[in-house]
Amino acid sequence: MQWSTQLSSQALHEKDDQRMSRAKFFLIALVCSFCWYLVPGYLFSTLTSISWICWVFSKSVTAQQIGSGMRGLGLGAITLDWSAVASFLFSPLICPFFAIVNVFAGYMLIIYIVIPIAYWGFDLYGASKFPIFSSHLFTAQGQKYDISAIVNDKFELDIGKYEEQGRINMSMFFALTYGFGFATIASTLTHVALFYGR
Repeated sequence: MQWSTQLSSQALHEKDDQRMSRAKFFLIALVCSFCWYLVPGYLFSTLTSISWICWVFSKSVTAQQIGSGMRGLGLGAITLDWSAVASFLFSPLICPFFAIVNVFAGYMLIIYIVIPIAYWGFDLYGASKFPIFSSHLFTAQGQKYDISAIVNDKFELDIGKYEEQGRINMSMFFALTYGFGFATIASTLTHVALFYGR
């Protein structure tokens, strides 16, 4: 099995007869990307997620959940920060087009169909009490969960304190990310066994 993420390293070390060597092009691209990263990363962080929906409907919580690229679904949001582009869908410069389309289609299905139906449609597990997009853990009342209150000095779970504080709740995005992550591991192993096993 060979994956095309190796092609970028291989292309950098092949011999070429171009005016500019690949190593020189790589250094120029490296310096330019480093200089640009300073702009959205440190000087003007708003460029990481520009959401016109949040600007137009600044008082609406639902509009913030739908439009925010940082704390919501990111519908209509744009970014000028390359690290934000590559963090969710991998780097589109390395992966082949069919892989990008496959990941993007799955991402769109989860973000714009499954999560809104689970969050607003069915309110699964009382999801509307929690932010739609968060990596924090919550109590049943929607407050942040205090993990240190349910473990003892040896960092083992104290069942009595856990029952006193209540079960752990997650945001809908975080819960589905966990579930699909486990499904990805199982499907990868199944794919390798079926197509490459003997």
